[in-house]
Amino acid sequence: MAPAKHFLFFLICLFPFLVSVTMTIPKGITMKLIHRHSIHFSSSNSQPNNMSLDLSSQAFGGSMSHLDGTISGCGAPEARPCPKDIQASLWSKAHSSVFFVEFYIKDSSHRVLAVMDTGSRLTWVHCIPCTRCHEADSQIFDPSTSSTYQNVSCRSFYCEETMHHKCSELGNCEYTMFYTGAAPSSGSLSMESFIFGTSDDGLVTVPDVVFGCSHQSHEHPDLVMGVVGLSAKMPSFATQFGGKFSYCVGNIKDHAYEYNQLSFGDAAIFNGDVTPLVVDPSNGFYFLDLEGISLGGTMVNLPTGTFRKRDSWHGGVMIDSGSEDTYLPVEVYYILAEDVRKTVSQLRSQFRGRYGIRRLCFEGNMSTDTEGFPILRFHFPGGAELAMEAESLFIQTETALFCMTLATKSEPLFQHFILGINAQQYNNIGIDPSAKKLYIQRIECDLLLH
Repeated sequence: MAPAKHFLFFLICLFPFLVSVTMTIPKGITMKLIHRHSIHFSSSNSQPNNMSLDLSSQAFGGSMSHLDGTISGCGAPEARPCPKDIQASLWSKAHSSVFFVEFYIKDSSHRVLAVMDTGSRLTWVHCIPCTRCHEADSQIFDPSTSSTYQNVSCRSFYCEETMHHKCSELGNCEYTMFYTGAAPSSGSLSMESFIFGTSDDGLVTVPDVVFGCSHQSHEHPDLVMGVVGLSAKMPSFATQFGGKFSYCVGNIKDHAYEYNQLSFGDAAIFNGDVTPLVVDPSNGFYFLDLEGISLGGTMVNLPTGTFRKRDSWHGGVMIDSGSEDTYLPVEVYYILAEDVRKTVSQLRSQFRGRYGIRRLCFEGNMSTDTEGFPILRFHFPGGAELAMEAESLFIQTETALFCMTLATKSEPLFQHFILGINAQQYNNIGIDPSAKKLYIQRIECDLLLH
């Protein structure tokens, strides 16, 4: 009996490895998105709900700085060119992002909650050895313990597509990522198996995912565990699945809602209204044309050509899954804010500014004072639209003060329009860069599972 028991124990230990080895590469995958305030989120990453306005305001500075030439003195006539590779502040992204992707590296002992970011081209995680590994409560991935880990050659296509890469003495690809307001992050471009939880509570292994193994970073590993890059530039995770993907988010104030999801490849859902998608060739960001904004069925009187995309750094509407709020050009914001103020003229209003951000606020209670408030709609070519009811358009920031979730920058020349996840809730968003199309479907996300 003893040999039989030993053999059974051997099979039990070997089974997980047999499963991962025999698993074929999926053509599509759907995974759950984890809300930053849900019970599934790591407590070390969570922040009190009442900090949301401060955090999103701080994050805005980081989100803007890789777009807005006026901050760094670039992009203007006779000024130095704007950098194409500056990423938003990591700390800011971690706290302003509403949804995170949960996955495991190599096996279930290395759990990662990474920012879902359409504005990043590199997926990366912390790896041993790293600058602050000793501070982490979570287990950090150690490549030396994995038989499936591989270094990417500096001669590979993936390395050539990675910003600021160089060859190590062994011929491996090394990268450096630059961030606004923070020290650079650097490491090795690598390949490893990632394990994702699917929407039906199963697990699926994706072998040979190209990602950054970060060894040099000043970010706390438990605070910023990683990023899942979804831009249209290699070597983002989206491009490794053919570039097309979709995501569906419900009410972002409902932290217990479990049907928020992200789908890649053949599993991506493309239904609803269609509008042209513009991919910026310099950075892989996703842009839309906007025909106008209406409030209660009446179009807001905005200057002609306000939203026309002129170049990589000016104009257009950028889709950003890593930003909670929506940010409008200065002139557009104040015209819209005046229309909103007239609609609730019975309330005292004021513009609040912090961290270089300005937004319209009202004295009162959001739930009772915005009852019957008209719907705000963003109108895109082809008949597609995104609607924001009062619940999406306002947030209670203090006991007797609520503010718009739409904001702008204090600088008078600010001209960017960033469409955050707040304006996208209650919708399934399908992004197909090769077809140059974006799909918008108003739907409860749980209906997509049937």
